[in-house]
Amino acid sequence: MEFSCTVRLTEERVVLTLAGDVDLAVHARFLAQVERWSSPSTDMVIECSQVAFMDSMGLQVLAHAKKLAAESGRDFALAAPSQPVLRLLELAGVQDLFQVLGQSSDPEPDPGLAA
Repeated sequence: MEFSCTVRLTEERVVLTLAGDVDLAVHARFLAQVERWSSPSTDMVIECSQVAFMDSMGLQVLAHAKKLAAESGRDFALAAPSQPVLRLLELAGVQDLFQVLGQSSDPEPDPGLAA
């Protein structure tokens, strides 16, 4: 499945919505989007309900996004992770490192993510 990453901005956060396969072949594109939209003034949410496959390179970008947010004092969360994403987090033993928002593709504001 072809990779895509769309962006939606609100006053409080940037939401990157991923779809398709997130692997070595698209890792650089995903990383570029994360770095482009990381901001010291907004939280970041990566919505991944439409991710069909994710490998360790995708996980590396998620960890990098979380680090960028933490360095600027902002929150980071995954929204509605698909089963392949949840499985990767579990296999890597990092599922507890990521805040996960509900199963909606348009996450409700979370008090912990408010500016």
